Amino acid sequence: MPRSRKERIIPVAPIDRLIRKAGAGRVSDKGAEKLAQILEEVGETLARRAFEITEHTGRKTITDKDIDLAYKQWNR
Repeated sequence: MPRSRKERIIPVAPIDRLIRKAGAGRVSDKGAEKLAQILEEVGETLARRAFEITEHTGRKTITDKDIDLAYKQWNR
């Protein structure tokens, strides 16, 4: 079930533009909402892994390198 407007982290309008930039001529609202939901889930997964990496190294601040490493590990 799609999240309500208040529960969404990523607004649908930028997702719509992203899909159009990829070459789509038309985008349904439900299609843009679904991609936004998926991107939020992937983002949360990567953020959680980056946090684990940061904790493992004894730091408190997540850096771009932590995010990059988490993405590389996820993208295998």
